[in-house]
Amino acid sequence: MKSIIIFLAILCAVDITVQRSTPEADSYVAAVVEYQVQSNVETNLRNYINLIQDAASQNADIVVFPEMTLTRGNSVVIPIHGLLKENPIPALAPELYDEILVSISAAARQNEIYVVINVQEILNCTNPQAEGENCPEQKQYLFNTNVVFNRSGAVIDRYRKINLFGEFTRTPALSPDLGVFETDFGVTFGHYICFDLMFQVPAIQVVEKMNITDIVFSTMWFSEMPYLTAVQIQQAYAYSMNVNFLAAGANNPRVGSAGSGIYSGKAGALVSIMPGQPTTRLLVATVPKVPGEVTGNVTGPIFDSPSIQDNLTLITDPSLPSHQTRLLRNDVEDFVLFDRDVLCHFRVRMSGREGNMKYRYRASAFSGVRDFSGMATGGARVCAIFACTGDTIDTCGKRFDNYSGNTTVVFEQLEITAAVPTPIENSDLQASDSKYFPISLTTSIMPLKNEEFAFDEVSLLLVNVYSMKLSAATDELYAFGVWGRRFDTDGEDPSPPREHDVEDLTTTPAPATTPSTGSSYSVHKFSAILFIISIFVLLQQ
Repeated sequence: MKSIIIFLAILCAVDITVQRSTPEADSYVAAVVEYQVQSNVETNLRNYINLIQDAASQNADIVVFPEMTLTRGNSVVIPIHGLLKENPIPALAPELYDEILVSISAAARQNEIYVVINVQEILNCTNPQAEGENCPEQKQYLFNTNVVFNRSGAVIDRYRKINLFGEFTRTPALSPDLGVFETDFGVTFGHYICFDLMFQVPAIQVVEKMNITDIVFSTMWFSEMPYLTAVQIQQAYAYSMNVNFLAAGANNPRVGSAGSGIYSGKAGALVSIMPGQPTTRLLVATVPKVPGEVTGNVTGPIFDSPSIQDNLTLITDPSLPSHQTRLLRNDVEDFVLFDRDVLCHFRVRMSGREGNMKYRYRASAFSGVRDFSGMATGGARVCAIFACTGDTIDTCGKRFDNYSGNTTVVFEQLEITAAVPTPIENSDLQASDSKYFPISLTTSIMPLKNEEFAFDEVSLLLVNVYSMKLSAATDELYAFGVWGRRFDTDGEDPSPPREHDVEDLTTTPAPATTPSTGSSYSVHKFSAILFIISIFVLLQQ
């Protein structure tokens, strides 16, 4: 089979004239692939080769493929410290390498394009050829690995996933090496894989320590309401980190995997999709080398209708019962919630709809530790509103089984201000100890466009104040607010649930919420005072 596939890789690429971006150009062309999961490796390889050719025909300088959609159960040796030093182009030494490396190398070489793939890598530490590798034990290891090919088909970088999401047969990277590679068009990329996005190392460190403005992201994301659906967090990360973000997602809506895009800092999505049905699609965009400085027309988000999204399985953030929350009323409200070291100020004007099936909404404040589907725990700080299918907290972060129009409220005004401890740089890692993101989610399971909200940050002594403001009235929201990660509490036990009472929706609005019994009000009294001062100062601006 190897000779057939190599022949196809070369045959597919003839007569391609590539228009390369140069170091002097102010932009480059990127492509990412939303790829429907297939079980057959040979089929995947043929499809990948065709997609590489398609990307090159649109003058893409780089094409990115998703996590674990090529090798599936097969494993590949990536001898980056051994054979690849002397023979870096697998297509020119096919007898030395796995057919996957040979075929992708040939396709990259013939189409003159950078290619990023993700494979299951095998390292046999009992083999003398494992030279240069870190081998804690004499055994075989499996890794979740990105492999980068340049235009000549040479393997120029290998990155092993640090933060595994389950993947019980695989081992996390044996050392937390960052993925970084340079290109001939003057852009240096960082790259990492899926669940890595949630962690200080590598998602924050690779940008802040390495001063990188362009990130490649391969993923098989399992979308979670209300804060962490795929395109929602991809766009939010690009905004807060002010980077170009090339995200390629595996597509399997039945299990909740979908979502790809190309984003440019605070300019938002150059192109993005969140398919609610089986899809393979190549997305191409011209990316400015300075994130956010977009010129010319862009495709922007490509929406599936909300009814198609009924086919997309979504999980729910398990920490919602641990949030301080309050049911919103169809009225004008101005109130404060706080939890430990987070203070949230809400200004809301909303009107409801008629009918029996309609969403309720809760405002929430949270500072604690959340669980990531039993795979890890991590610190979070949140000020947000989210939709619920009923009055109780256990109905929140969920959709009705079947989409129906006129079930969401109309938000005529929505302003949320979060006061939190100022992020501090971890000097050892050269990365911030916390990070905050503008979060929104609409009925199409996509975020608002960046021009549809305003997100601002003000530093005041020991406090940072983040404001998230809706720019125009909307009736599409499932979630809106400021979502943050606090990394120094990662690994601690999840915060316990609170007792949540259902407020009487017919009464006068309750006063600002104070912490429940057992919270750390006395411990954080000084911080709370600082937060109130910071809110007052911000609201006077």
